[in-house]
Amino acid sequence: MMTYKERLCCWAIARLLPSHQWMIVARFRSRSDADGHFQFLRQTIPHVKFEVVFDSSGESHRLSGLGCPSNSLTSGR
Repeated sequence: MMTYKERLCCWAIARLLPSHQWMIVARFRSRSDADGHFQFLRQTIPHVKFEVVFDSSGESHRLSGLGCPSNSLTSGR
């Protein structure tokens, strides 16, 4: 069961791992906060694949799937 605080932070940044799994690296309350941090990560670590996702499940720090996190809306970047 998710806590109230976890339900507030549905926007997340996911990182593609070498095993082709996605791992949530940060959570945010708003899409604009997630986008700002995404831009910072993209400039700081350009060789790593990150995506902004909407993750309402909050069940795990890892999202399944190849190429796109499950149950998410990607940033389109």
